[in-house]
Amino acid sequence: MESAHLLSRFEHEPDGSWVCVAPARIETPQGPIDIEPGSRFAFGERHHGLDVAEYLEQLGAQFGS
Repeated sequence: MESAHLLSRFEHEPDGSWVCVAPARIETPQGPIDIEPGSRFAFGERHHGLDVAEYLEQLGAQFGS
């Protein structure tokens, strides 16, 4: 999934966490991570070895979101 499009599948919450609002897939070197709507990610929490909140923040900085 294109990185900018991936961001559209998440909402950034006021507390800094990210909530998935549409099915998403993050491609990692270890394989894809499928994320279901309603999943919430806070900094420091790892999901299949990835800090999803940190990853999304980096994408937001890269794509100006």
